[in-house]
Amino acid sequence: MCRLFGFRSSVESSAHRSLVAAENAMVNQAADNPHGWGIGYFVGRDAYILKSDDAAHTSERFRLASSRLRSQTFVVHVRRATVGGTDYLNSHPFRFGRWVFAHNGTVFDFERLHEWMMSHIPERRRALILGTTDSEHTFHYLLSALEAEGFDAYGHQPLVEVDRAAQVLHAAVDRIYEKALEVQASDHPIVNFILTDGEAMFAQRAGKELYFATQKHSCSDFGTCAEPNKFCMLAARPEAPVNHLIVSSERIGDEDRWEAIEQGHMVYLSRDFRIGHLGKLPSYRASLLAE
Repeated sequence: MCRLFGFRSSVESSAHRSLVAAENAMVNQAADNPHGWGIGYFVGRDAYILKSDDAAHTSERFRLASSRLRSQTFVVHVRRATVGGTDYLNSHPFRFGRWVFAHNGTVFDFERLHEWMMSHIPERRRALILGTTDSEHTFHYLLSALEAEGFDAYGHQPLVEVDRAAQVLHAAVDRIYEKALEVQASDHPIVNFILTDGEAMFAQRAGKELYFATQKHSCSDFGTCAEPNKFCMLAARPEAPVNHLIVSSERIGDEDRWEAIEQGHMVYLSRDFRIGHLGKLPSYRASLLAE
């Protein structure tokens, strides 16, 4: 069910290894997720999207883009279609202003939540939803939640209050779960996503595995530690800036030290490269967010 990759670095870099060259690169993951691909990247403060409805693992354009593009921020997605057909407009990532978003998951019985979600999106923005996916609707729903709390929905203003923005997004995801319970959806929503304005980056785990890495090396007992889902990197230096953040649906290679984001949690990066963390979604239910 789709694969996500997000990268934010203090220096301009290539994502070629993670996308093509690594043992578990995105191009290999795309073999099971063949319904489109997209690469979001930034040049200065401007956001750009390359995407297609073909399969990344057979796409020369995907390989070419991965070898040539350099940026401080990437969001990459390979799609396995659930809600909405295989179509260019339904391929991720989605962009609005400087905001770029990719989703791994499904809002099940979306037709029963559609009207409710649209009611939380300002009318002037509804016509900008061009595809038929639950994902694109969720993107505009999340931006609308930020806008309702005074944030710039276009991302043109630097996101200074990143901790508060994370709380707004986290609460908005929680309301999707509450509504799914209310309408008695056939299954719990799966709302893993990456959202960035090119400087701040948010990674939410809600239903599927999601990993992050901030270091190339770590403590000597990293591989043998008995704790299954640890945030030791965060706890060890909660106020210290990092040089980069990588987020991925799967561990991509052995150069980076990967940690699982816990179910229902969010990890985010501020524009000054400080890692933040929000705990379990308030309405978390074991039946909704089963491993």
